[in-house]
Order: sequence, then structure tokens, then C-alpha cells
Amino acid sequence: MVPGTTKRAEDGSSRRSESSRLGRRRFLAAAGAAGVGGLSGCIGVAGGQGSDETVLDYWTLFGGGDGEIMASIIDKFNRERPLGEDVRINRQRTPWAEHYTRLFTSMTGGKPPDIAISHASYLRQFQDALVDISDNLDSNDYVETILDSCRIDGGQYAVPMDSHPVGLYYNVDLLREAGVEPPIDSFPKFREACNAILENTDALPFSPDPYWGGGGGFRQWFMGLNQYEGSMFNDAHTEATFGGEAGTRSLDFLASISGERGWDNADISADRVARGIRNGSIAMTVNGTWYVTVMQEQNYEWGFDKPRVFPEAQQLRSTADSHTIVVPKQPNLSDERVQLSVDAAEWITQENPSWGAQAGHLPAYNPILNSDDLRQSALWDKTLQSYAEMAEDGQLAYWPQLGNADMYATSNWTWITDAYAQNTPVDAAVRQGVEAWNAAVQ
Repeated sequence: MVPGTTKRAEDGSSRRSESSRLGRRRFLAAAGAAGVGGLSGCIGVAGGQGSDETVLDYWTLFGGGDGEIMASIIDKFNRERPLGEDVRINRQRTPWAEHYTRLFTSMTGGKPPDIAISHASYLRQFQDALVDISDNLDSNDYVETILDSCRIDGGQYAVPMDSHPVGLYYNVDLLREAGVEPPIDSFPKFREACNAILENTDALPFSPDPYWGGGGGFRQWFMGLNQYEGSMFNDAHTEATFGGEAGTRSLDFLASISGERGWDNADISADRVARGIRNGSIAMTVNGTWYVTVMQEQNYEWGFDKPRVFPEAQQLRSTADSHTIVVPKQPNLSDERVQLSVDAAEWITQENPSWGAQAGHLPAYNPILNSDDLRQSALWDKTLQSYAEMAEDGQLAYWPQLGNADMYATSNWTWITDAYAQNTPVDAAVRQGVEAWNAAVQ
């Protein structure tokens, strides 16, 4: 079990009783049939169940395989109607690059969705526009570290859905062509694999990030920072603290990959590595849980290991964040509407093992994480067991929750790509990074 898990009953039920959970939902369904049609958002739907169908708007940012699986989860909700025959979810997908701008605009403009996906790292930034749902949750049987990421200043601002750390993905066929047999379970083995691929195949051994573009590599650099026992900010998140040895060592290693080690080209074109992983011209990369949907499409055997890719690292750490579901504030929002929204969010996170077993994310809800559905899935042995072990062993390094800066803004990370492209010396790039983040958090 991972931290925060509780022993399950022999019949496989969670520690909250099924009758209690269904009882409250049946009450809400009955209330909806009797008059919850007065809730904001109730609309008539042509050809639907009647003129008082309650529609919960749900905004997501998932694309590709993630998006397909989330769509199937919402289709399941709308078929089964677990909160009542008159309650339906309207899923709307916005591309990642537009999602948070659209969500922020909707919250400030007074017309937000009922529920929406938010990374845990954004919660403090959006805190004032979110409902504190501490009194609405039916269960807190989630992995404690993931649940904690949804708590700010004593309040609960989201329902946790998963954790999505990063790890090492590789082309097993290329490794074997180079004379190397998996697993890649230490840095010396990783270095041996890279050098053997470079010498014995036509492929490039390793590129740390599939998404270089203008600001890629930040997950990998943050992972190295933590593996070298460094920190990014002070406790108040008002000053960058990565300008010393740990931050410099992390970037120095990344720059050496495209420099003196020769394991990759000093090319930060946006899609170069993603294409190379697909066509077999690049053997290994580091990416998140979601990458399994890409790797499963390839026509070669692929493998995965914990990210032991930094030399002389003091500890194993993986960069992590969590997908959560939030309830935005909106004018004239009733307590009943909040409760219905939270119930829908809990159903999405608690009743759908496919988010782990097919999408590859590490489920936050303990009964799913410890379920036979997940542990007997193909992805458990492939990736999820390793991710779960890292969670259990305290090896996930979560992004800081900043109140006034965006951890994912590429403009704050260009110093990493400048160093990787061999355009800026490492020491100068780290100084630029400290200056950029000090400006961002002021």
C-alpha cells in the first residue's frame, strides 16, 4: 500500500460504506426529481429525459489517449446516471495551452463551469475563485500526499484524481541491438546503455524531454534538482534558492547530454524528440505517466524504469503533479449545486479504474489503487507498480504551489533550453533562471 492507504474489507469495499455513499446520492437524485430543477444550470434538452434535466458543465484539458479515456468515463456517467436520471455531465475539452486562461477568464467573468480539471500546482493561484469543499466530500480515502496537495490554509479546494510522475521510457529493440539488456536500474547501467547505443546503432541514445520547444526540460531539471537534494524556492515561495550546487549540477548534466557526452543533438525543435521516439531514431527519454498511450502505439517492444539518470544523485526523486477536479465559485451558487458537483467529481475519481489501467496515471483513490482491476492490468507491471513504489517511498517531488506565478509558463524556463542548445554556458543559464523566477514570484 502507498502512504495514506487503509486496509480494505474482505469483500473489496472501501472503508466508507457503499450504502452510505449510494444513500446520499439517491437522496440527491430524489431531490432532483422533486425540485432540484430549481438549481442553476437546469435546462431543457431536446429528445432528453424532460425539460428539467440538470446538466453539469465539466471542462477538461485532456487530449490524445487521455482525452479518449476521459470521454469514455463521462459517456459511462451519462449512460448509468449514478446521481439520478435527470443529472448529466457536459464535457468540454480545451487544449492545454488555452485551458487555464479560459478557466481564469470564466471565473473572473462569473460564468465558470460547475467542475473543471486543475493541476494541484495551480490551486493556490486560483484559491480565491474556488469553493472550499471540505464539508462536501463523502470520502477522504485518497493517497495522503496527493490529498494534501488539494489542501491550502486548512481548506480543501479540489477532489484529487491522480498523481503523474515521470520516468524513463526506452526502446527495448534498440537496447538489445546495442547489446544491453533491461532493466536500466542504476546510473552506471544507464550510462552503459547510452554509450553502447551510440557505438553500436544508428540511433541517438537519449534525449531528456520529448517536448523541447521554447521551454522544455523543466520537469527533468526539477527532478535532478531534487535528486541532488536542492530546493527551488524558500518556504514562503518569495525567493529562488536553486542557484547553488544542486541546481547547477542538474543543468550541467542535462547540457552534457547534447554536449560532451554526445548522447543527443543540441536541437530544441519542438517535435524532434517526439518524432524520434516514434520512428526509432532516439532510444530513450523521460516523460510522465501519460506517455504510455504513445508507447503502446509503437511497433517495437518498449520498457520503463524509475528515472535513475543523474550521476551521483543523493536520492531518487521524480517530478510529480496531480490532476484534480475543482468547483469554481459562481454567482447565486446554491449549496445543493455544490454538493451535486462534488458528488460528480467523486464519482469520476472513485468509480473509474480505467484512468489508471488504461491512461496510465497513478490513481489517487486508495480502493482503486489497491484494486485487482488495476493490479491485474497490463500497465501495472509495465509502469504503475514502479510509480506506486516511488509514491510509497516518498520519492515524488511535487511542484511548489505558487500564488502568483505559473510553474508551466515556458517563458520562465527558456534558460534550460538555451543551455541544452549549447547557446548559453550552464552557470550563466542558472543565473538567468534565478533572475526569471525571482521576478515571477514577486
